[in-house]
Amino acid sequence: MYIIKIIRNIFKLLSKEQRSKMLLLQIFFVFSAVVQVVGVASIAPFIGIISNPETIHSNTFLKLLHDFLGAESDQQFIIIFAVLSVSMIFFSNAVSALTLWLLLKFSISIGSELQYKLYSSFLNREYLFHKSTNYTQQISAISQEAPRFVYMVLQPYLLLCSNAFIAIIILLGLLFLSPLIALASAFIIGGAYTITYWLIKKSLVRHGKILTEKYEALQSILSESFIGIKDIKLNTLENKYSNVYKTTNFSGLNSSAFIVLAGDIPKFAIEAISFGAILVFAIILLLAKGNDGSVVAILSIYAIAGYKLLPTMQQIYKSAASMSANGGVAAELKEQLHEYVVKADELNVQPLQTIKKIELAAISYKYPTATETVLNGINVEFNKGQLNTIAGPSGSGKSTLADIMLGLLQPISGDINIDGERLTKNTLTNYQHSIGYVPQHIFILDDTVIGNVAFGVEIENIDIEKVKRALVQANAMEFVEKLPLKLNTNLGQDGKLLSGGQRQRIGIARALYRDNKVLILDEPTSALDIESEFELMSLLGKLKYDVLTVVISHRPAAIKLSDKICILESGQMLAQGSYSELMRSNRHFQELMEKGFMG
Repeated sequence: MYIIKIIRNIFKLLSKEQRSKMLLLQIFFVFSAVVQVVGVASIAPFIGIISNPETIHSNTFLKLLHDFLGAESDQQFIIIFAVLSVSMIFFSNAVSALTLWLLLKFSISIGSELQYKLYSSFLNREYLFHKSTNYTQQISAISQEAPRFVYMVLQPYLLLCSNAFIAIIILLGLLFLSPLIALASAFIIGGAYTITYWLIKKSLVRHGKILTEKYEALQSILSESFIGIKDIKLNTLENKYSNVYKTTNFSGLNSSAFIVLAGDIPKFAIEAISFGAILVFAIILLLAKGNDGSVVAILSIYAIAGYKLLPTMQQIYKSAASMSANGGVAAELKEQLHEYVVKADELNVQPLQTIKKIELAAISYKYPTATETVLNGINVEFNKGQLNTIAGPSGSGKSTLADIMLGLLQPISGDINIDGERLTKNTLTNYQHSIGYVPQHIFILDDTVIGNVAFGVEIENIDIEKVKRALVQANAMEFVEKLPLKLNTNLGQDGKLLSGGQRQRIGIARALYRDNKVLILDEPTSALDIESEFELMSLLGKLKYDVLTVVISHRPAAIKLSDKICILESGQMLAQGSYSELMRSNRHFQELMEKGFMG
């Protein structure tokens, strides 16, 4: 059964401790169900003794209660009983409210932990996972699918359990009073909801899948439109994206509306049928017993039972409908967490004291899904005091080689030697804490200059003097001093108001703040004008004596200003040497430089 499968997936998403808490919650549901039913049921005897006070003395239980309370008259007993009944109703409602509060608190804590586990697991996956996975799916899982699981699957399941206990207790009570009436109630109400659910289950599942698809599509549209806003503006595609968003969103809302209506509409017909059955039963009793006081008492019992049973069965059906429509997310989240990655906190990791030389010895690499190797037997060394450049056309393997040098990708063969010592898993983290990386597109936080330079450092631990020193080293202090609030100026989301050169300088200052021993820059001049490019390369020419500097570039100006140039093509190291050496001895390099580009 599909509902059973969903429940299994719910439990698979819970930890052992969470399952234990859920078991305790279920026990409390049973207690709550008993209290709620007793509270409502206490009204029936009160109606009975008002309609026929003689039952106070003829009914064994009422007579014992009358004697225990020491009531001086029937009227006094009725007043005391009314107070007890009202008190019981207040208590049962308080327990009902507490039940709902515990249910919501538990489900929200599960949701919070689930979102944390998803986010943490995604972050801790290997770099290759992020390099080959669409991040919008990860964002959708965390921000949309996890809350949807909590509110549309887990909470309905808990409500289903809570109300199921109430329904069972009511039906058991009716069974004790009249087996025929109890079976008829279960058949009419339970059967009506079961048939309704059976008829629309497939539609619920289908619309639930549509919702999942539309959520992912909307996430993708939003990401694309805001990231590519410049191209959208230039090509006047605003209306096209707006219309696509509108169509996609409307389709999702239609499915959402169907799921909501499917959960609510049946109650109107079933309530009419149920109360119709109670009226028929009342007529039968009147015809059989006449206008007897006991008829009122019996009818009040069944009317009150119906009053409590109908919304209870409605909630059970509505919960089952919501679980069926949205249950697919439980399986998806379970799949997302099947490789749950927990990374131990690496406290007090010490960077390497010095790095004067990085040697790549016979490095080869092949991506898991590729058929051919990207790098083949690369042998090269980079020394401090030189401005080292890795050059080559697009697809030559430059970025892959940089990722290997950063320790983000593990070569299938070959070694990385740091000052003559082989880099191992035990020393990898220390090595990575010694590297400053400046990507082609600098990631700018929606934070101050200080927060951007000291990226990842708690505000109370930021060393302002180190920030200033890093900015001076990166030739960034001049433009920072001209900002409205200087160091405390907020650079805005992704630093949209900064020029390309200013972004690069912030990125370099960020790398220098941590006193890194190695500085690797990926196409740092690709978005710069000639003057900014020259200034940046001149800056790197000065920094090369402080940090081991490696630049990935295909720009002729950057290549000309380098001390050592390594030419990659099709994963092979074609040549390496100074600019003058390569111009004298390598015809291929000469042709590339004559064309004015390395791509």
